[in-house]
Amino acid sequence: MKYSAGVIYNKSKTNAKKLALEIAAWLKNNKFKVFVSDSMSVKARKADFVLSIGGDGTMLKVIRTFSPLGVPIKGINLGSLGFLTDTDISGVYLLLKNIMSAGIRLEKRVLISAEFEYKGRKVKTIAANDCVVRSLSGGKMINVNVSIDKKLTAEYKCDGMIIATPTGSTAYSLAASGPIVYPNLPVFIITPISPHTLTQRPMILSDKNDIIFTARNKNNREKVLISIDGQEDYALPNGSKVKISLYKKHLKLIKNCSNSYFETLKKKLHWGV
Repeated sequence: MKYSAGVIYNKSKTNAKKLALEIAAWLKNNKFKVFVSDSMSVKARKADFVLSIGGDGTMLKVIRTFSPLGVPIKGINLGSLGFLTDTDISGVYLLLKNIMSAGIRLEKRVLISAEFEYKGRKVKTIAANDCVVRSLSGGKMINVNVSIDKKLTAEYKCDGMIIATPTGSTAYSLAASGPIVYPNLPVFIITPISPHTLTQRPMILSDKNDIIFTARNKNNREKVLISIDGQEDYALPNGSKVKISLYKKHLKLIKNCSNSYFETLKKKLHWGV
């Protein structure tokens, strides 16, 4: 079978472009149709799969670009942590040879759909890791009303709120004392950041739940900040609502046959060291 592939690289990473061009040349020599782009200027287009060369930040950008088209993605790690980019340079060609001989093995994960009003227009965007609501003025406490399936569930006084996917459970949510969640479970995690009531703990919800955050500063002139995967930021008027639900398409990741998720956790979090 002939495949079409994209090779997307982080131009700020040393040797990333060089590696991308080397991989592209190998793919062309093996009868793949290939396009190459840096992660900041890449445009969504159909392909059988894309490779993301960089760190987890590059991978998140590539996911938001290509997941709406249902394109499978694999991350090649040039970063420091690499939960999403779990294949290093030495494993690239073995991965590609496995695709040629056995096809693409996929793992599906949920994505967040976030909807809100921004400068008079409705914004609908997706997140692979998380959507964060906090004060635009750093360090200020906000009140966040959380409604689940149109019923008010709780009011949080906190520094912010994180709604995370299982994929994002090892990112900001984990740093805020959220749980580690197996990545292909159909759930969301709500994690308050420094809640001012000790009984308000993280919650795990079904991906079938619809969630609405209404965020308010004490000072009505202050704005709230919505952050998508830590990469897209929107300053919204005080009292704005953010609707969170399951995105209609799954994130498709190409499986790494040589490592399990728990091996990745042990390596990245230094369990037992």
